[in-house]
Amino acid sequence: MYFPLFVNLDARPCLVVGAGPVASRKAAQLAAFGADVRTVSPETSGRGFTESDCDGVALAVAATDDASVNARVAAACRARGIPVNVVDDPANCTFVFPAIFAKDPVVVAVSTGGASPVAARVIRDRAAKAIPDALVAKVAALGARREEMKRELPDARERMRHYEKELEEWKD
Repeated sequence: MYFPLFVNLDARPCLVVGAGPVASRKAAQLAAFGADVRTVSPETSGRGFTESDCDGVALAVAATDDASVNARVAAACRARGIPVNVVDDPANCTFVFPAIFAKDPVVVAVSTGGASPVAARVIRDRAAKAIPDALVAKVAALGARREEMKRELPDARERMRHYEKELEEWKD
């Protein structure tokens, strides 16, 4: 089972090896969260993968149709302590992509640990329908006042009660 973790990738280099539709989708997902996506494939960079492509990257994705290339990417990343996702090969992944719903500042991520990406998307879509735009706007407003609220209500428990009251109408 994978531990869910949200990572700031803003302007951080991320490697995507491959040029097909899956690689393009993964690259677009990373770019949507501000990553500096670097792609390597004979089609996009004019050359194949080399281990040095992993140097200095925050994470990597191996999304080629060649299992030996994907295994080389995974091995190079593991040797450097770089999180790596090998598409359609959960056993070689150190992280998996969740199904993501994002409406800034709210991000919902659903994972089945690679067992069923389709099921993760179905669950994500159900969760997304349960999050009204008004709630997203409320979260944004609360975030804009967060530092002010820390000053006004320095006691963390009191602040939590205040936030719970602010969000009462959306509780079940």
